[in-house]
Amino acid sequence: MHTSIDQPRHSTANHTGETLPVQTELLVGVASAAVNSSSFTGPNGPLKAPHFSMNRTDCGDELDESRYAVTRGVFAIPILHDHSPDVSHSSEGITIEIGRNSIVFELATKARPATSKWLLGIESENGELGFKTVVSRNVSQAGLGLHISATTVRPGDDPLSEDNLTPTLDPQDLTFHTKLPLAVLNKWVSLGVLRPRLLDRVLVCRGCGSLPTFRRGCRNCGSIEVKSQRMIHHFACAHVDHVTSFRHEAGLACPKCLAKKLVVGADFEYLDGPLQCLDCQWADTELMTIARCGSCGDECTLDQTVEKEMVEYRVNRLELLDLVAAN
Repeated sequence: MHTSIDQPRHSTANHTGETLPVQTELLVGVASAAVNSSSFTGPNGPLKAPHFSMNRTDCGDELDESRYAVTRGVFAIPILHDHSPDVSHSSEGITIEIGRNSIVFELATKARPATSKWLLGIESENGELGFKTVVSRNVSQAGLGLHISATTVRPGDDPLSEDNLTPTLDPQDLTFHTKLPLAVLNKWVSLGVLRPRLLDRVLVCRGCGSLPTFRRGCRNCGSIEVKSQRMIHHFACAHVDHVTSFRHEAGLACPKCLAKKLVVGADFEYLDGPLQCLDCQWADTELMTIARCGSCGDECTLDQTVEKEMVEYRVNRLELLDLVAAN
C-alpha cells in the first residue's frame, strides 16, 4: 500500500472569527488501497477496496488543526438511528486528508445515506483494520462519487463506545445487559467489526433472570432461624455432650466421670454442636445455600439457579494520527 504524506496544513481565522480558505494545494499520488478482507466481511463476502487514481486535489475544512495528506483504503459504514449498520449504503473509498479530530475521504458511490454518522474502517501497517466513528459535516458529489469532510465523535456520542459494549447491572430490574440491544450487536459482529469476549459468569434467578441474594439456611425448610447447639468437651475423660447435660446445682459437672466445679479452659472447652432449626426443629450438621431473587421474590437452592454468561464486545479502535506516525 502506498501512502502520500504532505507537510502539516493549518487553517487560519481572521479577526471576525471566520475561517479563511486554506491556500496550500494538496498533491496526492496514485493510491493502491486494499481493505483487509481476512478480518472484515460484508453480506456478499470479503470486502476489498478497488484501486483508485487520484489527481491533484485541494481540500479544506473548518477545523483549526494540523492536517496531513494520507492516502489509505477505507470502508465506510453508515450508522442508522438505532445504532445498527446500514449495510446497503456501505461503500469502499479512499482517505484524502487526516487531522487529529477530522478526516476527508471519498467513496465510490453516489447514494447518500439518511444519516450523517459513519464508522470508518482503515487498514493499519500490520494489516489489521482500525475503526473510527465520525460524523459528516459536508457531503458533495466529486471525484469517486461522494466527497465527505467529517469530524470524530465524542465518546458519549459513539454508538460503539466501551460504555455501550460492556454489560452492567441495571438497578431497576437487577439484570446484566449492554446498552445496545443484542440484535444490533450481532449485526456488527457479523460484519467483523465487534469481537465478543466472555467477561464473567453469574448465577441468576431461574425464573426472571435477575440477580439474587444468597444466604445459608435450614436444609429442610430453608429457614434462616437456625442456631448451633453448644457442646462441652471434658478433657479428663474426653466426654462430649450438650451443655445442659453438664449443668449441676453446684456448677458444671461431668455426667460421665462426675467431676465437679469444672473450669473452662482448664477442665473443658466449648464446641459448636449440631444445628437446629427453630422453625421446623430439624437438626443437622450443615446448612445449605439459598438464593432469593430481589426482583420476583422466588427462592431456590444454589443448584437450581441459572448460570448466565456475561459477554462484552470489543472493537479495534483507531486514532487517526497513528496513520501519520506510521509513515
